[in-house]
Amino acid sequence: MRFLLSWLVCFSLAVAADTAEWQQYKTVGATSVEYRHNAEKLLEVRAQTEVNATTAAFLHLLEDTANISKWAANTEKAQLLGQPDANTHIVHTYFTAIWPVSKRDMVTQSVWQQDADSGVVTMIVTDMGQHFPAVKGYVRMQQVEGRWTLTPLAAGRLKIQYQGQADPAGKLPHFIGDKVALKSVLKTFQQLQQALPAYQRP
Repeated sequence: MRFLLSWLVCFSLAVAADTAEWQQYKTVGATSVEYRHNAEKLLEVRAQTEVNATTAAFLHLLEDTANISKWAANTEKAQLLGQPDANTHIVHTYFTAIWPVSKRDMVTQSVWQQDADSGVVTMIVTDMGQHFPAVKGYVRMQQVEGRWTLTPLAAGRLKIQYQGQADPAGKLPHFIGDKVALKSVLKTFQQLQQALPAYQRP
C-alpha cells in the first residue's frame, strides 16, 4: 500500500510537471520565446517565428553546418558525423564560452519527415552524446531533446516552431544556464530571418 501511495504521488508530480504553464520570456515582432521547468528543474523552451521562406530553405540551412555560426547563437562550429539516410543527420556542435559559462558541446541526431498532404515538416532531435568520446576543453551537454515543426503558410510564409530541452551539465547554476539559453534561443530565431533568404532553392 505504501508503495502504491508513493507511486501515485510521483505520478501526480510528473503529470503536474508535464502540464506546467508556459511563461513568456520575450516577444519581438513575429518571434516569441516561452519557457517552463520540468520535474527535474530542467529548462524547457518553446519558440516560434514566421519568415518568408520555404521548408526546403530551412532544411538546406541545417545541412550547411560550415556556416552554423552565422545564424545559431553562441555556436563555434558544427561537424557532420554521419548521414545514415537522406532524412537523418548526426551532428557534433561546439558552443562558444560566454562568461561565466564554459565551452559546451553536444552530439545530436536529427530525423525529419514531411506530411504529403499538408507539407508540414517535423524534425525530431535526440541526444547521441553518450556514444561519442568527450572533447578536451568542452563540457558535454546531456538530455538534449527537441522538435522542430515547419508549417507552410499563405503568400510564401513559413511558421517555424521549436520545443526542446538540454542539460548544460557541469557546475553551472540553473539560473545562469537558463538565462544564457533563453537569450540564445531568441537571438537564433531572430537571425533566421536574415539567414534563410540565402537558402531559397529547391
